Amino acid sequence: MGIAFFDMDKTLLSASSSTLYVRHLWSRRLISLREVLEVTWVSMQYSLNMLNFPRAMARLSRNIKGGDATATQALCEQWVRDELVGYVAPLALKRLREHQQRGDHVVLLSASTQFIVRPIAEHLGIPYGCTELEVVDGKFTGGIVGEPCYGEGKRIWGERIAADCGVPLSECTFYTDSYSDRPLLDVVGFPVAVNPDAKLARYAARRGWRIERFY
Repeated sequence: MGIAFFDMDKTLLSASSSTLYVRHLWSRRLISLREVLEVTWVSMQYSLNMLNFPRAMARLSRNIKGGDATATQALCEQWVRDELVGYVAPLALKRLREHQQRGDHVVLLSASTQFIVRPIAEHLGIPYGCTELEVVDGKFTGGIVGEPCYGEGKRIWGERIAADCGVPLSECTFYTDSYSDRPLLDVVGFPVAVNPDAKLARYAARRGWRIERFY
């Protein structure tokens, strides 16, 4: 029995949840043009593996500090049910269920926040790890709880979960599209590049890793 970690955006999902969410907010005029452009710029940096994640999260946290987390949660949960679940890639879901049938633990591991990751994980019936925005008395504080689940942080999350389950990393599989996830890919026994970005595709080919397409 091992652990199968699945990245969320562009791996388990066939698109970026943050891009889709911003589009949803903009269509309802719940976000400013400046915020749309900021997210677009961050998404571009992420795609090019140029993202400074701590800096991006600090900017996001400043923008939402003092905001109503309860309202955000309700909005996200409704949006995930109505729209985002339709982006779960059928082949990704098939692979996920295959791991479960073999008796593996399956864990969703994403740099996105709990407001989107949690409802997707609940829809799939699996546990998750993610970047958690701090909330006190129903309001965003502008802080993050613990380690952001990105880059080296995602490796730390994966190692912690594996240790808690009593599973060696050599028995773990990790599916992801992004070179930014290299720290965890490098330490699991079965790294899998899914619809990989150009940099990950080259790295995976050099290392002889499996390369798959879920969508």
